[in-house]
Amino acid sequence: MKFSTKTRSLAYSMEFIHGIRRALMVALALVYFISFGFNIVSITTLFAIAGVIRILLEFPTGAIADYDSRKKSLMISFFLMFLGFLGLFLFSNYWLLAASWIIGEIAWTFSSGAGGAWAIDALELAKKKSKLVKFISKGYIFEKSGHIIGGLIGFFIVAINFRYIWLFVSLSNLFMFFVLWIYLEEKNFKPEKVPHNYIRKAWIKAGESFSYLLHQKNKELRMLFLGGFLGVVAMGLFFVAMPLFITETLGLNPEYIPMIFSVIAVLTLFAPFLAEKIANKRGFRVSLFIVWVIICAAMFLFALPKMLIFAIIALAIILFSETINDIIEESAEHHEFSSKIRASLGSLSSINWGIANSVSVFLAGISITTFGVVPTIIISGIFSLITGIVFLVGLKK
Repeated sequence: MKFSTKTRSLAYSMEFIHGIRRALMVALALVYFISFGFNIVSITTLFAIAGVIRILLEFPTGAIADYDSRKKSLMISFFLMFLGFLGLFLFSNYWLLAASWIIGEIAWTFSSGAGGAWAIDALELAKKKSKLVKFISKGYIFEKSGHIIGGLIGFFIVAINFRYIWLFVSLSNLFMFFVLWIYLEEKNFKPEKVPHNYIRKAWIKAGESFSYLLHQKNKELRMLFLGGFLGVVAMGLFFVAMPLFITETLGLNPEYIPMIFSVIAVLTLFAPFLAEKIANKRGFRVSLFIVWVIICAAMFLFALPKMLIFAIIALAIILFSETINDIIEESAEHHEFSSKIRASLGSLSSINWGIANSVSVFLAGISITTFGVVPTIIISGIFSLITGIVFLVGLKK
């Protein structure tokens, strides 16, 4: 098998496994914790704290990818994912579940930055805008395929026994660990041998990354980070409130949530093709603005009528538009990144995402208990509109 073909196959396989995991986490994690009798604030606080821990470890783990080996970083990630989700399957005690959840968050820090950095540098795509967008968009097709499979399997497994869904996710990550161990090769990447431990190495890479971000010529990258931050806050608020709206306001059983996600994921398979066309025709700036205006309108449609048909249509629009945004935004960031610190800049982007997600999840718990589910979704719509305006004003391309 040609190196480029194998590299793409492995990259897309990782996205597929991530798609399964993300679909089930978004659809079921909050509902699963609530099923044990834990209150919403304690759960969202756990999610927020886990996010902070993930943020603190982004640069130390990113240093492994940039200094040592991106293969090693990815293998560690998938093995820790296996352990974390196995814990969600085995335990019912709050603190053991919390520890398992945190292990899963730590696991992601070894993948964030490393996966994209490995594939993009191996294939030498960074400065080839159309090829870069095409590669990333195809990755999202496989991720959404994972959403479909994960949603279908989730529907049947949850209907039988809620806990077994996490065993399925755990074993799928263990399988990917062995695939990477056997087949992944590193090319166009030279490890840097410096006489420091990983904490010191991480500090060096952090300094290089922040210097790059704050350099006057990289204003557009800063605006991408700001818009990305606000966008994550908007989506975080929405996705915490969304399953509660579906189960409590609309009265559906939890097992129908992954099924809804699975059906919608079929539609989102077409989003990457549209993302390519929009990005190439309209550029990053206008494309991102349009997408976030649509998301804002869809969030209002989701919450205000309080009818199942409108909620499903709106959720489909949101997930479809989110996929387009993720492809264009990630392509725009990698277009601005430096190859020498690509994984560390990816970690910095993940830190930006993590801070925003922790803030949004924590505030969502307070907002839901104080104002209710529907007002929380409306607030997320307002943040979506602000995100679009930031991209429109801050970007040039």
